[in-house]
Amino acid sequence: MSEFLLKKGKIDDAASNGGVASVAYNDTYVFDASGNLKKMSADALASYRLKKGEGELWVSGKLDVTPLEIELEFRKTGIARKWLENLIVRHVNRQKTLDDSLTVFVRTSEDGTGITCADIPNTSAPPMSKWRNN
Repeated sequence: MSEFLLKKGKIDDAASNGGVASVAYNDTYVFDASGNLKKMSADALASYRLKKGEGELWVSGKLDVTPLEIELEFRKTGIARKWLENLIVRHVNRQKTLDDSLTVFVRTSEDGTGITCADIPNTSAPPMSKWRNN
């Protein structure tokens, strides 16, 4: 399992910091093992158990990407950090900026352990220039 959070323009490994974010997420999605991207309510996603090859995306604010792009970027990588980075690049290409009010949490399950998605970590993150160079 890997988890990453974009908050105030910075990406960090969310799992290493723990805690629950005090953020109201307006869009929540799961990419399931059958290869379907489904929009889910935050309540439903909070109790969903990720299986191997699945991912979830939580958005607070306006992420300027389409559901198809969310799916395509997940299919290309299946890795949380890369998925989030690619979505942010698409967003910035359209908006020409990254608003500090945008918060995005992603989690992927590579090991098939069935992770419960109840806790959304709140983290402090490295400068954006650091993740762009990876």
